[in-house]
Amino acid sequence: MIVPIDELMSRLKPFLSKELVGEEELGHVNAVARLLPEVSGGFCFECRMEAGAPRVDYMVCCMRTDGGPQALADALEKTREQLTGPLWDGVRAFSRQWVDPASPLARVPVLWLEYDVEGPTANPKPFAFACVQPEFGQKPPGSRRETGATVDESLQLTWRALEAFQGAPVRPAIARTVSRCFEQLPDFAEVEHVASLACRGSDAVRMIIGMPREEVGGYLERIGWPGSRAQVEELTKTWLNYLHFAEVNLDVGETVGPTIGLALPFPEKPHEPWAKEFLQRMVDLGLCTPEKREAILQWPGRERVPLTGHRWPSNLCRTIGAKLVVRPDAPVSVKVYPYFECRFSLWSDV
Repeated sequence: MIVPIDELMSRLKPFLSKELVGEEELGHVNAVARLLPEVSGGFCFECRMEAGAPRVDYMVCCMRTDGGPQALADALEKTREQLTGPLWDGVRAFSRQWVDPASPLARVPVLWLEYDVEGPTANPKPFAFACVQPEFGQKPPGSRRETGATVDESLQLTWRALEAFQGAPVRPAIARTVSRCFEQLPDFAEVEHVASLACRGSDAVRMIIGMPREEVGGYLERIGWPGSRAQVEELTKTWLNYLHFAEVNLDVGETVGPTIGLALPFPEKPHEPWAKEFLQRMVDLGLCTPEKREAILQWPGRERVPLTGHRWPSNLCRTIGAKLVVRPDAPVSVKVYPYFECRFSLWSDV
């Protein structure tokens, strides 16, 4: 469902602690969010958790369902003179194919646009992620490879999306490394999202890969990650032992980059013991302030409200996720992602 961003921002503000998103940072995010004034999925903030790290980045979700591709294409056309440069040209090229039912990219279910919000800007650099699993969100992770969403289809969607974003095919040396990441997938694993790292000044590719937690160390070793398998296996055992399925963020160029991210979705009720233990470990290790921990615990929830232009009330859902950032020979750092999503519902308990 298409919802004005201003209305969603006004709805979330009473629940958003200044410990997570300060007034100045929220103002910067608001200005960026209004550049594409409607969303078809939801949006989230990227918050640093350590003391003295106020910067907040912004991510918006565009979904294939409920007219998301057309809404994005219309917004990009209206802002053609404002949002300029090769990165926006790439998002527009992707969008043109996304709305075309004859294009393979019409199979992409979700597009994320992330912005690094370091201060006021009228022309932010988009970091565009395409989901290359056509049935993403419809079936449990790991089961989609058995129901038609094959590795080959995901790889072909990867090439098409990256070519649209970059305006050119992926360089052969990088394509070989990306292909290896697909070839070495363990059972029940899948490449979920891909993005060009051009917005960070690199021709490498960001890949988000879901797999059974116990497979992470072996997989990273097989694809040539330069870090320590023992280190990452200890981290997954310590931090992710409550999960069966883990998401790994990789930067893939001619070789696999040294920095990885390990994603952790929180339950909708984060006072569950394992989530509280995770947050307390962050505080104990100095990765998070006690005030930010409490803000995280207070964020999740939902309200059933009427929205402008919609006949039936909607559920506004507040969820949260975290990501461990792992760098060889460096301390782990943590980011959290307060997510705000609008879900259609006729009933209050849906």
